Amino acid sequence: MARRSSIFSDLSKLPWQAGVILAVLCYPAAFLLKSYFTSNPVLVGLGTAVSTIWPIFSALFLLAALISFVSDRNKTSIFKSHRSIEKIRSLSWQQFEQFVGSYFKDQGYSVTETAAGPDGGIDLVLRKDGGKTYVQCKHWKANKVGVEKVREFLGSMAAGGADHGVFVITGAFTSSAKQFGGKHGVRLIDGKELEYLLRATPVGDTRSPIITANQPECPVCKSVMVKRTAKKGSNPGDQFWGCSRFPGCRGIRKV
Repeated sequence: MARRSSIFSDLSKLPWQAGVILAVLCYPAAFLLKSYFTSNPVLVGLGTAVSTIWPIFSALFLLAALISFVSDRNKTSIFKSHRSIEKIRSLSWQQFEQFVGSYFKDQGYSVTETAAGPDGGIDLVLRKDGGKTYVQCKHWKANKVGVEKVREFLGSMAAGGADHGVFVITGAFTSSAKQFGGKHGVRLIDGKELEYLLRATPVGDTRSPIITANQPECPVCKSVMVKRTAKKGSNPGDQFWGCSRFPGCRGIRKV
C-alpha cells in the first residue's frame, strides 16, 4: 500500500533512542555554529538565529522519539495479543503490515516500511546477515490471491535486487499462485500458515527458518517445507525437509 510521508513522520519511524541522541546533539551543534557565526561580523545575525532555533529542533527530536516509543509499544502489544487468524483479520491493513513487520523484527530482521508513493508491491524491506528480503502484505479476507499478484511481486523483487521475497496474506492463494511461487522461490504464507507460525514460534525465538529460497512443497498437504535437523532416530544430525505445519502434518522430503 502507498503511504504518505514527511520528514517528521520519517523521524518518528526511527528507533526512539535515535531521536533522543539527535536531541542531545542539538546543543553542541548549536554551540559550534553560534561560535562560528558570531566570529564573523557578516554572519553574526545567524548566530542569534541559531540560539533561537536549536531548542525547537531538540524538542521536535524528543517528540519524534516519544512517538516512536509509544508506537513500538503499541505494535508489540498487538503482536503479542493477536495470535489467531480471526484476531489478525480484525486489524486494519496498516496494522496488518505493522503486525507482519513486528513478526520479522522478532525473528531478528531489520525492518523498514516502504516510503510514500507507489510501493511497487513492496510493503516491508527486511535485512539480515547481508541479505535483503522484500515483503508484500495483502489484508484480503475473502478474495484468493492469484498468480498475477505473485508474478508482479516477483518483478518488483527482480527490479529491486532482493535476495528473497515473502508474500503474506490473511486469506488463501490459488493453486496456480502456489505453483508459481514454489517454482520461483517466492515464500507464500497464507492465513492458516501465518496462524500456525505464530503459535509454533514463541515470541523472541529467532530460529524460525521462515525465509529460505527454493523451498519444496509438502507431498502430503502441499504447504511450504522448512529445513530441519533430526534429533533422534536412525540418523541423528542429518537434515531433511519437514512440513511447516508440523505436527498437524508430518510430510517429509530428503534434502
